[in-house]
Amino acid sequence: MNAESLHSLMDRLIGPFRSWATTVDKEALLIAAVFVAIIFVLRRPIAATLTTLIGWILGALKIDFNDDVHHEVKKALQVMVVVVALLLVHGALALPELFGGLLRRTLISVLVAAVFAMAYRLMEAMVRLADSENSLMSVAVNTRWLVRLGQVVVVVLAVTSILAVWDIDIANALTGVGVFGAGLAIAAQDLVRNLVAGMTNMSERRFKVGDWICVENGVEGIVRRIDVRSTMVQGFDRVPRFVPNADLANAVVMNKTRMDHWRINWTVPLVLDTTEAQLKSVCETLQDHLKDSGDFVTDGSLMLLVKPCALSETSVDVMIYAFTLSDGYAQYLETCSQLVSAIRAAVSEAGTKLAYPTQTIQLRQAPEESEENGSE
Repeated sequence: MNAESLHSLMDRLIGPFRSWATTVDKEALLIAAVFVAIIFVLRRPIAATLTTLIGWILGALKIDFNDDVHHEVKKALQVMVVVVALLLVHGALALPELFGGLLRRTLISVLVAAVFAMAYRLMEAMVRLADSENSLMSVAVNTRWLVRLGQVVVVVLAVTSILAVWDIDIANALTGVGVFGAGLAIAAQDLVRNLVAGMTNMSERRFKVGDWICVENGVEGIVRRIDVRSTMVQGFDRVPRFVPNADLANAVVMNKTRMDHWRINWTVPLVLDTTEAQLKSVCETLQDHLKDSGDFVTDGSLMLLVKPCALSETSVDVMIYAFTLSDGYAQYLETCSQLVSAIRAAVSEAGTKLAYPTQTIQLRQAPEESEENGSE
């Protein structure tokens, strides 16, 4: 390119700007400059006010807004405030199309990047909002993969939005990504199935880290970690079990941590020669223990029974059916221990005994042996 061509190109580029500079209202330009300067100076207090408002909204939703996220959101809002001011000035000054269009797209791109940057930083808070009841984002819960997945989506949307601002056609690229994604999904069906199942388990709030669960396939223990593909359940023998999320989603899962009351359904066998008075005495004594010990639900909301329920070949069976007030296993065992002592005391006080299975064996002499003994 020779000097004349370069000079002609520069003239075409700078010419519209020179023409605009000669026709622009100097007073309007000054006002615009002052407005931008004021917004730039006040960007921090404005961003601080907006950040405080966001923190108040999240606080009303019972979501923690920690200092790190607060700082990142405040920085993003500072950029957004200045960019919005520049966009307003750009619209008022009516810049030449070449420079105006380039500047407008640049400012919109920066604004989009700032918005998605704030969404990226707030992803963890949004995940907490999606599961605020169970607080799955607590320190004990390993759901960082869910946050990372959301952040990846935010980045993809940000790149797509910025490219759209610059009128870059990404249809072909998206088609290629779609074909690649379909092939990847076929190759990773198991991973995708378990990923979706894991999200389903969390959305249904079936369990969380720290819960004591029992799965119908025999797995029982404490949930220690929830990952993308599987959930780690540590058995009471301290051996971890890694259960695929899909298996948990399709299985009957008993969450024993959420039991509000432990149930006692015992049968007390008394010997067959127990009299009616003794049987009545045992039942009344045990009934009084259930009502007066303070360990059982006695307000009538749940069943509480001490009744003779069956007669077997070796015993008269008394059923004890009640629900404890404690929801912890250690307290439940203590309640059971006290009930055992009460049963022993009630049986002894009534003058009867606990029955146990017995067999009677009758011995008879053989006929030959009896004849020989008679002849002698």
